[in-house]
Amino acid sequence: MKNTVFALACVASSLVLTGCHSDPNVLLGYSANQICSRHFVSGESVEFIRQRVIPEALGALPSTPAIEVNGTTKRVSITAQVDGQDLTRTSVYRAGLGCTLLHALTPAELVAQADTLSLPAEMPSTPINKAIRDDVSLDKFFANNHLDYPWSDNTFAVAVLHRGKLVAEQYDAHHSGDTRMLSWSMAKTLTGLLVGVLAQQGKLTLDQEVTYGAHTMSIRNLLNMSSGVKWAETPDIHGHEDLAPMWYHTGNSVEYVSKRPSDYSPGSKFEYATGTTQLLSDVVKVASGGDIQSLNNLYQTQFFAPLGINNAIAEFDEAGNLRGGARMFLTIHDWLKIGQLFIQKGHWDGRQIVSQTWITEVMMGKGVVDHYGGQLWLNDLGFWLPRLPKDTVSLRGHRGQYVVIIPSKQLVVVRFGAYGSVVNQSLGLANKRLFKAVIDVIDQVEK
Repeated sequence: MKNTVFALACVASSLVLTGCHSDPNVLLGYSANQICSRHFVSGESVEFIRQRVIPEALGALPSTPAIEVNGTTKRVSITAQVDGQDLTRTSVYRAGLGCTLLHALTPAELVAQADTLSLPAEMPSTPINKAIRDDVSLDKFFANNHLDYPWSDNTFAVAVLHRGKLVAEQYDAHHSGDTRMLSWSMAKTLTGLLVGVLAQQGKLTLDQEVTYGAHTMSIRNLLNMSSGVKWAETPDIHGHEDLAPMWYHTGNSVEYVSKRPSDYSPGSKFEYATGTTQLLSDVVKVASGGDIQSLNNLYQTQFFAPLGINNAIAEFDEAGNLRGGARMFLTIHDWLKIGQLFIQKGHWDGRQIVSQTWITEVMMGKGVVDHYGGQLWLNDLGFWLPRLPKDTVSLRGHRGQYVVIIPSKQLVVVRFGAYGSVVNQSLGLANKRLFKAVIDVIDQVEK
Protein backbone atom coordinates (compact mmCIF):
# COMPACT_ATOMS: atom_id res chain seq x y z
CA MET A 1 0.00 0.00 0.00
CA LYS A 2 2.85 2.38 0.84
CA ASN A 3 4.37 1.99 -2.61
CA THR A 4 0.97 2.54 -4.24
CA VAL A 5 0.46 5.77 -2.32
CA PHE A 6 3.87 7.12 -3.25
CA ALA A 7 3.42 6.09 -6.87
CA LEU A 8 0.08 7.90 -7.11
CA ALA A 9 1.62 10.98 -5.57
CA CYS A 10 4.58 10.94 -7.94
CA VAL A 11 2.50 10.39 -11.06
CA ALA A 12 0.51 13.48 -10.15
CA SER A 13 3.59 15.50 -9.27
CA SER A 14 5.17 18.26 -11.30
CA LEU A 15 6.69 20.18 -8.40
CA VAL A 16 10.10 19.28 -7.05
CA LEU A 17 9.34 19.98 -3.42
CA THR A 18 6.61 17.42 -3.18
CA GLY A 19 9.53 15.05 -2.79
CA CYS A 20 8.63 13.11 -5.96
CA HIS A 21 11.95 13.77 -7.61
CA SER A 22 14.49 11.38 -9.08
CA ASP A 23 17.61 13.14 -7.80
CA PRO A 24 18.73 11.57 -4.49
CA ASN A 25 20.76 14.70 -3.69
CA VAL A 26 17.58 16.76 -3.83
CA LEU A 27 15.54 14.24 -1.86
CA LEU A 28 18.15 13.91 0.87
CA GLY A 29 18.96 17.64 1.02
CA TYR A 30 15.31 18.61 1.17
CA SER A 31 14.58 16.05 3.87
CA ALA A 32 17.60 16.90 6.02
CA ASN A 33 16.81 20.61 5.88
CA GLN A 34 13.13 20.00 6.66
CA ILE A 35 13.78 17.77 9.65
CA CYS A 36 16.42 20.13 11.01
CA SER A 37 14.31 23.28 10.73
CA ARG A 38 10.98 21.85 11.73
CA HIS A 39 12.46 19.98 14.69
CA PHE A 40 14.90 22.55 16.10
CA VAL A 41 12.98 25.71 15.12
CA SER A 42 9.32 24.65 15.09
CA GLY A 43 9.59 22.01 17.79
CA GLU A 44 7.87 19.26 15.81
CA SER A 45 8.85 15.68 16.56
CA VAL A 46 10.97 13.84 14.03
CA GLU A 47 8.33 11.15 13.65
CA PHE A 48 5.64 13.77 12.96
CA ILE A 49 7.82 15.35 10.27
CA ARG A 50 8.50 11.97 8.68
CA GLN A 51 4.83 10.98 8.61
CA ARG A 52 3.04 14.28 7.97
CA VAL A 53 5.50 16.60 6.21
CA ILE A 54 8.04 14.69 4.07
CA PRO A 55 6.79 11.10 3.57
CA GLU A 56 6.95 11.38 -0.25
CA ALA A 57 10.56 12.53 -0.26
CA LEU A 58 11.67 9.71 2.02
CA GLY A 59 9.57 7.17 0.13
CA ALA A 60 11.02 8.20 -3.25
CA LEU A 61 14.61 7.48 -2.20
CA PRO A 62 16.23 4.40 -3.81
CA SER A 63 16.76 2.80 -0.39
CA THR A 64 15.42 3.18 3.13
CA PRO A 65 17.29 6.17 4.57
CA ALA A 66 19.14 6.28 7.87
CA ILE A 67 18.22 9.44 9.78
CA GLU A 68 20.55 10.76 12.46
CA VAL A 69 19.35 13.65 14.63
CA ASN A 70 21.97 14.91 17.08
CA GLY A 71 20.35 17.02 19.79
CA THR A 72 23.72 18.08 21.20
CA THR A 73 25.35 19.39 18.03
CA LYS A 74 21.95 20.30 16.51
CA ARG A 75 22.68 18.49 13.25
CA VAL A 76 20.57 16.25 11.05
CA SER A 77 22.19 13.82 8.61
CA ILE A 78 20.30 11.53 6.26
CA THR A 79 22.03 8.70 4.40
CA ALA A 80 20.76 6.46 1.62
CA GLN A 81 22.44 3.95 -0.65
CA VAL A 82 22.68 5.23 -4.21
CA ASP A 83 24.26 3.03 -6.87
CA GLY A 84 25.87 0.89 -4.19
CA GLN A 85 27.40 3.83 -2.29
CA ASP A 86 26.26 5.80 0.74
CA LEU A 87 25.13 9.36 0.00
CA THR A 88 24.70 11.69 2.98
CA ARG A 89 23.30 15.21 3.29
CA THR A 90 23.61 17.23 6.50
CA SER A 91 21.79 20.29 7.79
CA VAL A 92 23.12 22.27 10.76
CA TYR A 93 21.15 24.41 13.22
CA ARG A 94 22.62 27.67 14.52
CA ALA A 95 20.85 29.62 17.26
CA GLY A 96 19.17 32.70 15.83
CA LEU A 97 19.82 31.61 12.24
CA GLY A 98 17.93 28.35 11.93
CA CYS A 99 19.21 25.49 9.77
CA THR A 100 21.57 25.54 6.79
CA LEU A 101 22.18 22.68 4.39
CA LEU A 102 25.86 21.88 3.90
CA HIS A 103 27.45 21.75 0.46
CA ALA A 104 31.15 22.67 0.47
CA LEU A 105 31.62 23.58 4.15
CA THR A 106 32.12 21.35 7.15
CA PRO A 107 29.80 21.78 10.15
CA ALA A 108 32.61 23.52 12.04
CA GLU A 109 33.21 25.97 9.18
CA LEU A 110 29.53 26.83 8.98
CA VAL A 111 29.25 27.35 12.74
CA ALA A 112 32.34 29.58 12.63
CA GLN A 113 30.47 32.01 10.34
CA ALA A 114 28.33 32.99 13.33
CA ASP A 115 31.07 33.12 15.97
CA THR A 116 31.36 36.91 15.95
CA LEU A 117 27.68 37.72 15.41
CA SER A 118 25.70 39.52 18.06
CA LEU A 119 22.14 38.23 17.77
CA PRO A 120 19.21 39.27 19.96
CA ALA A 121 18.06 36.81 22.60
CA GLU A 122 14.92 34.94 21.64
CA MET A 123 11.99 35.95 23.85
CA PRO A 124 8.24 35.36 23.73
CA SER A 125 6.51 37.74 21.39
CA THR A 126 4.14 40.42 22.62
CA PRO A 127 0.73 38.76 22.97
CA ILE A 128 -1.98 39.78 20.55
CA ASN A 129 -5.30 41.11 21.82
CA LYS A 130 -7.95 38.43 22.16
CA ALA A 131 -11.71 38.49 21.88
CA ILE A 132 -12.46 34.81 21.31
CA ARG A 133 -15.93 34.14 19.92
CA ASP A 134 -17.48 30.76 20.55
CA ASP A 135 -19.82 31.25 17.61
CA VAL A 136 -17.00 31.24 15.02
CA SER A 137 -16.18 27.76 13.76
CA LEU A 138 -13.04 26.89 11.78
CA ASP A 139 -14.04 23.28 11.14
CA LYS A 140 -14.20 23.79 7.36
CA PHE A 141 -10.45 24.26 7.25
CA PHE A 142 -9.97 20.86 8.90
CA ALA A 143 -12.74 19.01 7.04
CA ASN A 144 -10.41 16.93 4.82
CA ASN A 145 -7.88 16.03 7.51
CA HIS A 146 -9.41 12.58 7.99
CA LEU A 147 -8.45 11.46 4.47
CA ASP A 148 -5.37 9.35 3.74
CA TYR A 149 -2.28 11.56 3.61
CA PRO A 150 -1.95 12.14 -0.18
CA TRP A 151 -5.57 13.36 -0.40
CA SER A 152 -5.63 15.21 2.94
CA ASP A 153 -5.44 18.98 3.36
CA ASN A 154 -3.35 18.11 6.42
CA THR A 155 -4.21 21.34 8.24
CA PHE A 156 -2.12 22.07 11.32
CA ALA A 157 -3.37 25.48 12.44
CA VAL A 158 -5.87 28.23 11.60
CA ALA A 159 -6.29 31.57 13.38
CA VAL A 160 -8.45 34.63 12.71
CA LEU A 161 -7.85 38.28 13.57
CA HIS A 162 -10.89 40.58 13.25
CA ARG A 163 -10.70 44.29 13.96
CA GLY A 164 -7.28 43.76 15.45
CA LYS A 165 -8.29 41.03 17.90
CA LEU A 166 -7.94 37.24 17.85
CA VAL A 167 -11.50 35.92 17.56
CA ALA A 168 -10.87 32.27 16.70
CA GLU A 169 -8.06 29.71 16.53
CA GLN A 170 -7.89 25.96 16.08
CA TYR A 171 -4.92 23.60 16.10
CA ASP A 172 -4.07 19.95 15.70
CA ALA A 173 -2.39 18.11 18.56
CA HIS A 174 1.11 19.16 17.49
CA HIS A 175 0.88 22.96 17.22
CA SER A 176 -0.27 26.05 19.09
CA GLY A 177 -0.34 29.81 18.62
CA ASP A 178 3.27 29.95 19.81
CA THR A 179 4.60 27.44 17.26
CA ARG A 180 7.06 29.01 14.82
CA MET A 181 5.76 28.01 11.42
CA LEU A 182 7.75 27.81 8.18
CA SER A 183 6.77 30.44 5.64
CA TRP A 184 7.86 28.79 2.44
CA SER A 185 7.08 31.43 -0.21
CA MET A 186 5.26 33.69 2.23
CA ALA A 187 8.80 34.83 3.04
CA LYS A 188 8.75 36.66 -0.29
CA THR A 189 6.26 39.16 1.14
CA LEU A 190 8.44 39.69 4.22
CA THR A 191 11.36 40.37 1.91
CA GLY A 192 9.21 42.92 0.08
CA LEU A 193 8.45 44.59 3.40
CA LEU A 194 12.15 44.72 4.28
CA VAL A 195 12.81 46.50 0.98
CA GLY A 196 10.14 49.00 2.05
CA VAL A 197 11.88 49.58 5.39
CA LEU A 198 15.13 50.34 3.56
CA ALA A 199 13.35 52.61 1.08
CA GLN A 200 11.85 54.57 3.97
CA GLN A 201 15.36 54.94 5.41
CA GLY A 202 16.61 56.32 2.08
CA LYS A 203 18.98 53.40 1.53
CA LEU A 204 17.50 52.42 -1.83
CA THR A 205 14.91 53.57 -4.35
CA LEU A 206 12.23 51.73 -6.24
CA ASP A 207 13.66 52.45 -9.69
CA GLN A 208 17.29 51.98 -8.69
CA GLU A 209 19.07 49.59 -11.04
CA VAL A 210 21.06 46.61 -9.79
CA THR A 211 23.30 44.22 -11.71
CA TYR A 212 23.81 40.48 -11.23
CA GLY A 213 26.09 38.77 -13.70
CA ALA A 214 24.95 39.87 -17.16
CA HIS A 215 21.56 41.00 -15.83
CA THR A 216 20.56 44.57 -15.02
CA MET A 217 17.10 45.29 -13.68
CA SER A 218 15.37 47.71 -11.32
CA ILE A 219 14.31 46.95 -7.77
CA ARG A 220 10.76 47.47 -9.00
CA ASN A 221 11.30 44.70 -11.58
CA LEU A 222 12.44 42.35 -8.83
CA LEU A 223 9.48 43.20 -6.60
CA ASN A 224 7.06 42.57 -9.45
CA MET A 225 8.59 39.20 -10.47
CA SER A 226 9.81 40.58 -13.77
CA SER A 227 13.60 40.33 -13.57
CA GLY A 228 14.27 39.11 -17.12
CA VAL A 229 16.19 36.08 -15.83
CA LYS A 230 15.34 32.78 -17.53
CA TRP A 231 13.83 30.62 -14.81
CA ALA A 232 11.89 27.37 -14.43
CA GLU A 233 10.20 27.34 -11.03
CA THR A 234 8.82 23.91 -11.91
CA PRO A 235 10.11 21.48 -14.57
CA ASP A 236 9.58 22.80 -18.09
CA ILE A 237 8.65 20.67 -21.11
CA HIS A 238 12.28 19.55 -21.38
CA GLY A 239 12.45 18.57 -17.72
CA HIS A 240 14.71 21.49 -16.77
CA GLU A 241 14.08 23.20 -13.46
CA ASP A 242 15.91 25.76 -11.35
CA LEU A 243 14.41 25.67 -7.88
CA ALA A 244 15.91 22.35 -6.76
CA PRO A 245 19.41 23.00 -8.17
CA MET A 246 19.48 26.45 -6.52
CA TRP A 247 18.67 25.05 -3.08
CA TYR A 248 20.14 21.55 -3.15
CA HIS A 249 23.02 21.51 -5.66
CA THR A 250 24.79 24.69 -4.60
CA GLY A 251 25.38 26.62 -1.41
CA ASN A 252 25.18 30.04 -3.11
CA SER A 253 21.68 30.83 -4.32
CA VAL A 254 22.48 34.37 -5.54
CA GLU A 255 25.39 33.15 -7.63
CA TYR A 256 23.22 30.43 -9.16
CA VAL A 257 20.55 32.93 -10.27
CA SER A 258 23.15 35.42 -11.51
CA LYS A 259 24.53 32.82 -13.92
CA ARG A 260 21.18 32.01 -15.51
CA PRO A 261 20.68 33.39 -19.06
CA SER A 262 18.35 36.24 -19.99
CA ASP A 263 14.87 35.43 -21.24
CA TYR A 264 13.00 38.71 -21.73
CA SER A 265 13.28 42.44 -21.14
CA PRO A 266 12.93 43.25 -17.40
CA GLY A 267 9.50 44.62 -16.64
CA SER A 268 7.91 43.23 -19.81
CA LYS A 269 6.27 40.11 -18.36
CA PHE A 270 5.44 38.32 -15.11
CA GLU A 271 7.52 35.24 -14.29
CA TYR A 272 7.03 33.83 -10.80
CA ALA A 273 10.54 32.91 -9.68
CA THR A 274 11.99 32.22 -6.27
CA GLY A 275 15.33 33.05 -7.87
CA THR A 276 14.12 36.61 -8.47
CA THR A 277 13.35 36.98 -4.76
CA GLN A 278 16.82 35.62 -3.96
CA LEU A 279 18.28 38.53 -5.95
CA LEU A 280 15.96 40.87 -4.05
CA SER A 281 17.21 39.33 -0.80
CA ASP A 282 20.73 40.26 -1.84
CA VAL A 283 19.58 43.82 -2.53
CA VAL A 284 18.31 43.90 1.05
CA LYS A 285 21.58 42.50 2.38
CA VAL A 286 23.76 45.00 0.48
CA ALA A 287 21.59 48.01 1.37
CA SER A 288 21.51 47.06 5.05
CA GLY A 289 25.29 46.84 5.31
CA GLY A 290 26.43 43.84 3.34
CA ASP A 291 26.75 41.08 5.92
CA ILE A 292 24.68 38.76 8.10
CA GLN A 293 25.05 40.99 11.15
CA SER A 294 23.68 44.13 9.50
CA LEU A 295 20.94 42.12 7.81
CA ASN A 296 19.94 40.54 11.11
CA ASN A 297 19.85 43.99 12.72
CA LEU A 298 17.51 45.17 9.97
CA TYR A 299 14.90 42.47 10.20
CA GLN A 300 15.07 41.81 13.94
CA THR A 301 15.55 45.31 15.37
CA GLN A 302 14.03 47.60 12.76
CA PHE A 303 11.19 45.44 11.49
CA PHE A 304 10.17 42.59 13.78
CA ALA A 305 10.85 44.16 17.20
CA PRO A 306 8.50 47.15 16.73
CA LEU A 307 5.74 44.65 15.92
CA GLY A 308 6.44 42.75 19.13
CA ILE A 309 7.84 39.81 17.16
CA ASN A 310 10.74 38.62 19.31
CA ASN A 311 11.67 35.10 18.23
CA ALA A 312 11.40 35.02 14.44
CA ILE A 313 14.01 33.05 12.52
CA ALA A 314 15.29 33.78 9.02
CA GLU A 315 17.47 31.11 7.44
CA PHE A 316 20.55 31.47 5.24
CA ASP A 317 22.32 29.42 2.63
CA GLU A 318 25.91 28.29 3.05
CA ALA A 319 27.30 31.44 1.38
CA GLY A 320 25.46 33.70 3.84
CA ASN A 321 22.58 34.66 1.55
CA LEU A 322 19.23 35.27 3.22
CA ARG A 323 16.77 32.66 1.98
CA GLY A 324 14.22 35.42 1.57
CA GLY A 325 12.32 33.50 -1.07
CA ALA A 326 11.32 30.62 1.19
CA ARG A 327 12.65 30.22 4.71
CA MET A 328 11.36 32.42 7.51
CA PHE A 329 9.73 31.20 10.73
CA LEU A 330 7.24 33.20 12.78
CA THR A 331 4.71 32.10 15.37
CA ILE A 332 1.16 31.70 14.16
CA HIS A 333 0.11 34.73 16.22
CA ASP A 334 2.96 36.78 14.77
CA TRP A 335 1.90 35.91 11.22
CA LEU A 336 -1.42 37.54 12.13
CA LYS A 337 0.51 40.71 13.00
CA ILE A 338 2.06 40.76 9.54
CA GLY A 339 -1.44 40.70 8.07
CA GLN A 340 -2.63 43.43 10.41
CA LEU A 341 0.33 45.60 9.38
CA PHE A 342 -1.11 45.66 5.86
CA ILE A 343 -4.56 46.60 7.15
CA GLN A 344 -2.97 49.43 9.16
CA LYS A 345 -1.06 50.57 6.06
CA GLY A 346 2.35 50.08 7.62
CA HIS A 347 1.54 51.86 10.88
CA TRP A 348 2.01 50.11 14.22
CA ASP A 349 1.76 51.37 17.79
CA GLY A 350 2.48 54.99 16.92
CA ARG A 351 5.23 54.21 14.42
CA GLN A 352 5.26 54.01 10.63
CA ILE A 353 7.19 50.75 10.10
CA VAL A 354 6.80 50.88 6.32
CA SER A 355 5.38 53.84 4.41
CA GLN A 356 1.70 53.85 3.55
CA THR A 357 2.58 54.35 -0.10
CA TRP A 358 4.81 51.29 -0.07
CA ILE A 359 2.00 49.17 1.36
CA THR A 360 -0.90 50.42 -0.76
CA GLU A 361 0.79 51.21 -4.07
CA VAL A 362 3.99 49.17 -4.31
CA MET A 363 2.94 45.93 -2.62
CA MET A 364 -0.88 45.93 -2.80
CA GLY A 365 -1.05 47.72 -6.16
CA LYS A 366 -0.89 45.67 -9.33
CA GLY A 367 2.52 45.13 -10.87
CA VAL A 368 3.15 43.66 -14.31
CA VAL A 369 -0.09 41.64 -14.04
CA ASP A 370 -3.38 42.25 -12.27
CA HIS A 371 -3.06 39.34 -9.85
CA TYR A 372 0.39 40.04 -8.40
CA GLY A 373 1.79 43.16 -6.78
CA GLY A 374 5.07 43.66 -4.95
CA GLN A 375 5.93 40.16 -3.69
CA LEU A 376 2.25 39.77 -2.78
CA TRP A 377 -0.67 37.90 -4.36
CA LEU A 378 -3.66 40.06 -5.26
CA ASN A 379 -7.20 38.73 -5.72
CA ASP A 380 -6.97 36.17 -8.53
CA LEU A 381 -10.16 34.29 -7.61
CA GLY A 382 -12.81 36.93 -8.32
CA PHE A 383 -14.22 35.02 -11.29
CA TRP A 384 -14.58 31.79 -9.32
CA LEU A 385 -15.53 33.36 -5.99
CA PRO A 386 -17.39 36.62 -6.65
CA ARG A 387 -18.23 36.95 -2.95
CA LEU A 388 -14.55 37.25 -2.08
CA PRO A 389 -13.94 40.98 -1.44
CA LYS A 390 -12.06 42.62 -4.30
CA ASP A 391 -9.37 44.03 -1.97
CA THR A 392 -8.33 40.56 -0.75
CA VAL A 393 -4.57 40.01 -0.88
CA SER A 394 -2.57 37.08 0.39
CA LEU A 395 0.79 35.65 1.27
CA ARG A 396 1.04 32.09 -0.06
CA GLY A 397 3.57 29.37 0.59
CA HIS A 398 4.33 25.86 -0.63
CA ARG A 399 2.09 23.03 0.60
CA GLY A 400 -0.70 25.40 1.70
CA GLN A 401 0.64 28.20 3.88
CA TYR A 402 -1.56 31.31 3.77
CA VAL A 403 -1.98 34.72 5.32
CA VAL A 404 -5.20 36.12 3.84
CA ILE A 405 -5.75 39.86 4.33
CA ILE A 406 -9.04 41.68 3.65
CA PRO A 407 -8.72 45.36 4.63
CA SER A 408 -12.38 46.20 3.90
CA LYS A 409 -13.44 43.53 6.41
CA GLN A 410 -10.65 44.26 8.93
CA LEU A 411 -9.88 40.56 8.69
CA VAL A 412 -6.75 38.39 8.69
CA VAL A 413 -6.89 34.60 8.39
CA VAL A 414 -3.81 32.41 8.64
CA ARG A 415 -3.65 28.74 7.71
CA PHE A 416 -0.70 26.36 8.08
CA GLY A 417 -0.26 22.73 7.17
CA ALA A 418 1.27 20.42 4.59
CA TYR A 419 -1.04 19.60 1.73
CA GLY A 420 -0.96 15.93 0.85
CA SER A 421 0.89 15.19 -2.37
CA VAL A 422 -2.24 14.77 -4.52
CA VAL A 423 -3.88 17.89 -3.08
CA ASN A 424 -0.71 19.82 -3.82
CA GLN A 425 -0.97 18.97 -7.51
CA SER A 426 -4.40 20.61 -7.71
CA LEU A 427 -3.52 23.93 -6.12
CA GLY A 428 -6.24 25.76 -8.00
CA LEU A 429 -8.88 23.61 -6.33
CA ALA A 430 -7.11 23.81 -2.97
CA ASN A 431 -6.95 27.60 -3.21
CA LYS A 432 -10.66 27.80 -3.99
CA ARG A 433 -11.47 25.54 -1.04
CA LEU A 434 -9.33 27.69 1.25
CA PHE A 435 -10.85 30.97 0.15
CA LYS A 436 -14.39 29.53 0.36
CA ALA A 437 -13.60 28.79 4.01
CA VAL A 438 -12.41 32.39 4.40
CA ILE A 439 -15.76 33.61 2.99
CA ASP A 440 -17.46 31.40 5.58
CA VAL A 441 -15.39 33.13 8.28
CA ILE A 442 -16.53 36.53 6.97
CA ASP A 443 -20.17 35.44 7.24
CA GLN A 444 -19.62 34.28 10.80
CA VAL A 445 -17.76 37.29 12.18
CA GLU A 446 -20.26 39.68 10.61
CA LYS A 447 -23.30 38.01 12.14
